[in-house]
Amino acid sequence: MRINRFKKVGTNKYRIYFDNESLLLYEDIILKYNLLYKKEIDSDLLIEIDNENKKASIYDIALKYISIRMRSIKEMREYLSKKKFENKDIDITIDKLIYQGLLDDKKFSISYVNDKIHLTNNGIDKIRNDLEKLGVEEIYINNAINNIDNNILIDKLNKIIEKEIRLNSKLPVNKMKNKIINRCINLGYKLEDINNILNGYDLVSSSNIKNDYDKLYKKYCNKYDTYKLNNVLKSKLYQKGYSIEEINKIFE
Repeated sequence: MRINRFKKVGTNKYRIYFDNESLLLYEDIILKYNLLYKKEIDSDLLIEIDNENKKASIYDIALKYISIRMRSIKEMREYLSKKKFENKDIDITIDKLIYQGLLDDKKFSISYVNDKIHLTNNGIDKIRNDLEKLGVEEIYINNAINNIDNNILIDKLNKIIEKEIRLNSKLPVNKMKNKIINRCINLGYKLEDINNILNGYDLVSSSNIKNDYDKLYKKYCNKYDTYKLNNVLKSKLYQKGYSIEEINKIFE
């Protein structure tokens, strides 16, 4: 087979035309095998070139994936596996990226933690859990997390709690507090830190137990006897988030 024509089809790709067929090759492969115009290529060499080109294709796809943001080794492996590449070719690509410093779980964990701390509301527990899912070793996770200024975390938590208080001001205090605690825990913050900050606030609700009681009483007063009615009303008020103390007081 003889090379008859080259056509550039991408940043680093060319289509090479032979007598009766064509092949899309990466520029590195063309240079490696010195594929010049009118060069003769036998079938064995063509198979070798095609195999090397497949490896170059995996590497190119991997580079595009990490050009968006840094990736963990596990993340890269799973991504390439979904592309249906063979494991041995994936291993070669990952080893190459590690050797070039383009895949590095230590650097990745530091970058990941910094991004999450400064660009999201996530707390340490959630960040740690996400890094573990990404296959990062514990020693790298600890190293990245231990370098965080705790004052930054507390300041973030303060702002989150302030916002949650505003958003949930219509809820009874007890329910408001529980909702804020659950929200912050889900974001990855420690219960001790949450409570320390919440205890510094004099939580005030715009809800009114008397109004809620009156509405419920009007709705259920004709359905139950006094004993049953009181139990229903207490249950409904508790579900709305009022404390036992508040509920008992309204029935005095």
